[in-house]
Amino acid sequence: MKTLKTILSLLIISSLFTLSSCKDDDEEIINTHDDAKGDVILKKMSMMGNIKYLPVFFADGADIAESGSSVIGPDGIVYDLHDIPWMPGNKQTGGGSPANTKPMSGTYTFKLKFADGYVKTVTDELENTEIDVPVITAFNFDSTNQTIHIEWTPVTNPDLYCVKITELDMANTKPLFKKAQLSTTMSSLDINFDGGNGWMRPVSDFQTGTEYYIVVAAKKVENGAQVSGASSDFQTSACNKRKFTY
Repeated sequence: MKTLKTILSLLIISSLFTLSSCKDDDEEIINTHDDAKGDVILKKMSMMGNIKYLPVFFADGADIAESGSSVIGPDGIVYDLHDIPWMPGNKQTGGGSPANTKPMSGTYTFKLKFADGYVKTVTDELENTEIDVPVITAFNFDSTNQTIHIEWTPVTNPDLYCVKITELDMANTKPLFKKAQLSTTMSSLDINFDGGNGWMRPVSDFQTGTEYYIVVAAKKVENGAQVSGASSDFQTSACNKRKFTY
């Protein structure tokens, strides 16, 4: 009798484990997209001799949906996000319109929609800080030797400088050239049109007679963030640009 009871007990325990295992296998695993991240940056620009401001947003996360993501500012303004054309499904961007006054500092809430339908909410703080716009003091494009020389005035307390060459519609195109992290001791740069270090697109993409921008930006990262040229954890970007004809 004792042996029979033991056998029955083992069978009951075994059946419980089996049922539990089947239940676990049938449960749907939900991807909560914990790699998602949002970043709000204060962009400060010199436009026709006037200083303008706007908030710029970047969102990171694998499989972000093509549409449906947005950012809500501390003032309640809603900004739509859209794919970065050369990084669809991984990064999105958006921004406000240039204004004479700085966007409100505080918490910006990112609502990110993913391809599987999951909506992730993340936040980022825009601090009440800014730096001066670097003034371009010298610029020369030598079409014969295919070189550019550019100089700018140093600004107080930047974390890095960035120089890039873009098409005039820079919002929807990948930069042609970009040096994302130049030393704060630098105030000039020489660029060779050789397709080497810094070139993000082929030099052959330039069209003769077409205007392009060269942009110099002084940047600061968020408090406590690592200084890096990557487009994340920036607090502010103060930039100046110059047109040139290729």
